Amino acid sequence: MAAAIAPAAHAAPPSAVWIDIQSPATSGFTVGSSQVTYGPVAADQVWVYDGANITPQNAANIENIIETQFNLPGTGVGSLVLVGQNDSQSSNSFTLTKATSYLAIHYGRGELLFHWDTPLAANTVFQINNLPRGISNFRAFDTIAAPVPEPSTYAMMVGGLALLGFVARRRKQA
Repeated sequence: MAAAIAPAAHAAPPSAVWIDIQSPATSGFTVGSSQVTYGPVAADQVWVYDGANITPQNAANIENIIETQFNLPGTGVGSLVLVGQNDSQSSNSFTLTKATSYLAIHYGRGELLFHWDTPLAANTVFQINNLPRGISNFRAFDTIAAPVPEPSTYAMMVGGLALLGFVARRRKQA
């Protein structure tokens, strides 16, 4: 005779929410019961999502999440470009090979989003300690800057203005 086994009653885990860390000093901030430290440079903003996985864990999805959390445009000037990633990061220290303004670190069931107003320089060694669970991966992004005109563009503009001035002067004389 088979007995029916009723599932045990469990309280639903609290749903994870994004938390804005105010004044995120490198000396630490709290994630769960851990005091997380990082460096070498204090971020201007840090967001924490602790207690649930963000899926899928791909660059496009993480880029979209960063754009949403930091109110960035999805395309054009100010939007993000992926400059580095490691899908199997296990060390608490890694090198950012290109300038980085935004960094997403996935750890177990959580995500950290860092933002620096002045980008971290290329080849910066980033260190993070005391996460509640180990690092799984990271994604580094920088923003797309406004294009800077070439010197020939300025030369063409000055030449065009000079030509307009010449034509206007000849008309005035006639």
